[in-house]
Amino acid sequence: MTQLKKNLLRGLAAMLAVVLCLTGAAVTGSIEPAAAEEEQEIVPSYPYTTVTKVKVNLRRSRSVNSELIYRIPAGMQITVTEKNGNWVHVEYGKYKGWLRGEYIVLKTVKKIRVTPTPTPIPTLTPEENAGGYIMLKKGMKGVEVRCLQEALAELGFLNSRFAADGNFGDATEKAVIALQQKNDYPDTGLVDANLQAFIYSGKPRNSKGNAQKVNTVSPAAGATIRRNNTGALVGELQQMLAGKGYYKGKITNIYDTATISAVKAFQKKNGLKADGLAGAETRKLLESGQGLGPNDETTPTPPPAPSATPAPAWVIPGAKVQNGSEGEDARNVQQRLQELGYYRGNIDGKFFRASVNALKSFQTNNGLKADGVAGKDTYAVLYSTAAIPFRVPDTEAPATAAPTPAPGSNQGSTVWTTLRKGMRGTDVKQLQENLIQLGYLGGKPDGVYGIQTMSAVRSFQKANRLTADGVAGAVTLKMLYGGNAKPAENQGETATPAPSSSSGSLRQGSTGTSVKSLQEKLIEQGYLTGKADGIFGRKTLAAVKAFQKANKLTVDGIAGNRTLQTLLNASKSTPAPAVTPKPTATPAPTLAPGGGDAIAGRPNASRVIYANWYTTVKDVCRKYPYATVYDYTTGISWQIHIFSLGAHADFEPVTANDTMRMRRAFGDETTWNPKPVWVIFADGSVYMASTHDTPHGTSHNQDNNFSGHACLHFPRTQEQVTAIGPYATSHQEAIDAGWAATRKMVY
Repeated sequence: MTQLKKNLLRGLAAMLAVVLCLTGAAVTGSIEPAAAEEEQEIVPSYPYTTVTKVKVNLRRSRSVNSELIYRIPAGMQITVTEKNGNWVHVEYGKYKGWLRGEYIVLKTVKKIRVTPTPTPIPTLTPEENAGGYIMLKKGMKGVEVRCLQEALAELGFLNSRFAADGNFGDATEKAVIALQQKNDYPDTGLVDANLQAFIYSGKPRNSKGNAQKVNTVSPAAGATIRRNNTGALVGELQQMLAGKGYYKGKITNIYDTATISAVKAFQKKNGLKADGLAGAETRKLLESGQGLGPNDETTPTPPPAPSATPAPAWVIPGAKVQNGSEGEDARNVQQRLQELGYYRGNIDGKFFRASVNALKSFQTNNGLKADGVAGKDTYAVLYSTAAIPFRVPDTEAPATAAPTPAPGSNQGSTVWTTLRKGMRGTDVKQLQENLIQLGYLGGKPDGVYGIQTMSAVRSFQKANRLTADGVAGAVTLKMLYGGNAKPAENQGETATPAPSSSSGSLRQGSTGTSVKSLQEKLIEQGYLTGKADGIFGRKTLAAVKAFQKANKLTVDGIAGNRTLQTLLNASKSTPAPAVTPKPTATPAPTLAPGGGDAIAGRPNASRVIYANWYTTVKDVCRKYPYATVYDYTTGISWQIHIFSLGAHADFEPVTANDTMRMRRAFGDETTWNPKPVWVIFADGSVYMASTHDTPHGTSHNQDNNFSGHACLHFPRTQEQVTAIGPYATSHQEAIDAGWAATRKMVY
């Protein structure tokens, strides 16, 4: 090799050494391995939250050629639900799909066994504690929705506080989505417990993007009302204080200085800490109606504070539960569905049709995909305090306390819905019925809170020493339904038992000494036979009609002022003929002599009609609200008054004797189990139905020994009952079984 070649090789070696040094490789020629990837965080299970590294495409399936759903910006928080190869399934707000794993911060899913260190539980106020709220969504109504609407209006997402009607409709949903978008929440339109806690105790951004603490009072139980708080709940507090004589101003719905002074005076008089804060203890005593007024002498003992409810201990299944599943996981899901009122079958760990239907109903009510499969999404809601329990319109089943007035219930724990001019519905109709009974309102209840209803409410409030503003709030409703309400001046019952022109109108279903005196007068003049028992039944109704007809009065069967005055004035009234004329027979069956259980003569099974509730029977109930229920298995019958027509009929036994007969038909036990029956209306028609004998919810009749009402179900399609829920399905099954038994009696 020439010297030139040697020098050239030495130069190349030197250059190579320099390059290797600059790249970090050893001069010996060996190269270090590439640096290891960044160590991934370990999490115990899916789903987990992470962030995107760059802007990434979210696709329908695991392919770059799949449909593009959304482009997620860099640095956004996402939820990873599963991993398949290099693809991961994620959720971003309302969007769900697949993206490549290298574009996000991945975590390693690995079960970790650690001994948990006890963490001190912070003491939260009711406003901060998400456990005090239920999930709200479109279609719901009540005080929780009304408070939400007031807060949305305060934040500028609803145009006006007049939109706070307690009904979660399109406008409310739109406002919720706007709030969620402004505050970086998934814009689902669903208001879960955490979002509500943030609204009432945090500083949500308003419609202009500014963080703001709301003054609207939280609907959470035990929430404290403080200075400058606003909303209808403050107005109801003012009404209660006014009813006790502590508050003299206008109902402003603002917790101002005058209201605080009234609260302090109430607290001081009743032995509470006079701090002017309307906390749980103060509000409970006010709502109970037991607190002392300014001029009362003795100081009552404040009601004991409610004991803390222990947090539920749930066993969350480790695998999916679906149709055909059996075992402990299926049993756990059945148990939880039963706790929430969706499942009424046996807890046997066999997840078949009834269990699947119950699960679908739960998923529908809680805004989940109603596929009847219990997986991670369903478990997240099912085993949480935000799970919405079984609710059916018109109190289908004994789920939770309805937010409407519940006469006859423990009113201290009732949440009252304020009623005012312009409102409509069954709550208004119930209000009107009671005002009519007490003589403050004429005509028939139509469920529309108009000028006449408002005027009647004002008259009632004035007569009962309440603030006469025409708004039926908590204090007014408690007085109206509490049994101590003062009737209109021309409607009150006199001290003497004999009926007089100042007595209240007596009608079918009325009971008491006034009815007994009426019967004695009718017996005396020959219109009624037997003994006066104080129960205004069919025979009394026929006698009143006969008396009215003979004396040229309006023949309506109602013993009003003119009828009673004519009956009392024996010298001017026309007595019955020597042979008492047989009253015009009503097509509905009459009770057997002696007031026995059975009606006179068994209805012919061939006359029983199987007809749809919505298309046929609902109109019959509306036309003939008084009917007879006949239990064809025992021969026992009882009379009822139907007062509400929703997804089914709500009824009350007319008298205490009717309640006794109904109980006897059910074997002297109280049960929600459906019993197939026949219902006989005043036009003689007989329809297939089913019922139960458990009193619940609204009650108008205080003398029938039935503290609430019961439900009457008529045939519906499978699609209709499935949409309502499992309890409606159980009634439909009872009706179908009863119809089969009825047809066997014919053929």
